[in-house]
Amino acid sequence: MPSELERAIAFDEVLRERCAERIVPARFGRAFFNDSYPRVWDLNFLRTYGGRHVDPGEVAADAELLHTSAGHSHRRVDAPDESVGALLEPFFRRLGWHIDREIFMAYRGGGERGADTSTVEEVSRDDLRSLREEITRGEPWATDDEVVSMVLDAGALWAGAGNARHFAVRSGGEVVSTADLYSDGRTAQVEDVATAPAHRGRGHASAVVLRAVEEAQAAGHDFVFLVTDEENWPKELYARLGFEPIGRWWSFLRTPSEARGARARSTAGS
Repeated sequence: MPSELERAIAFDEVLRERCAERIVPARFGRAFFNDSYPRVWDLNFLRTYGGRHVDPGEVAADAELLHTSAGHSHRRVDAPDESVGALLEPFFRRLGWHIDREIFMAYRGGGERGADTSTVEEVSRDDLRSLREEITRGEPWATDDEVVSMVLDAGALWAGAGNARHFAVRSGGEVVSTADLYSDGRTAQVEDVATAPAHRGRGHASAVVLRAVEEAQAAGHDFVFLVTDEENWPKELYARLGFEPIGRWWSFLRTPSEARGARARSTAGS
């Protein structure tokens, strides 16, 4: 019987497969590509797996080759296996890539913090467009209108793949906080939790997350989880809401600007 961590990773894997237009075999895993959204990093990456020796240098070389062939300006490697992620981290850190450690957290209930979920309503994805655009434009990687549009449109792809339901809090008729709930009938994932900057600190995020959990449990899901950055504050909020860490994975990223800088340095030194 699979563990909770194995179930969470398998759930994510299915979502990635459904969102991919191409899946390319690699020496230590598979590359997931969506050519319709080449600037959405979450849809275009190399995923490595455990079970055999993984050579960090060869993984980096595979990522360079695969992304170059796809015409991408970024490079990304994901490692859902903890032992593989720990092995790769020192090498990619020396290369200067960004390193994110994400933690899987399973809902246990009995958290020290609650929220009034009666303020939360189920909405359509179209109702979220304005808030999602505000949040997206505030990200450091949102450098132009094209990438913002791609990320927003790709959200609909994720929602379809995950059979998503959307929960939100409104203020003055406008959506100011939201969370999605992905489902396969037994496993559910709370995802894309976001609150407008002007409305933070009012408990809205707690309310939408707990409402999503309530709906998942009411629908018969026996496992509810979420994924969050190990180094940022939301993990503390989720712990107070009743979520518990069950494992982690690594993501390694070289942004387009860093890739351009590397090419320029290489040319200058030739």
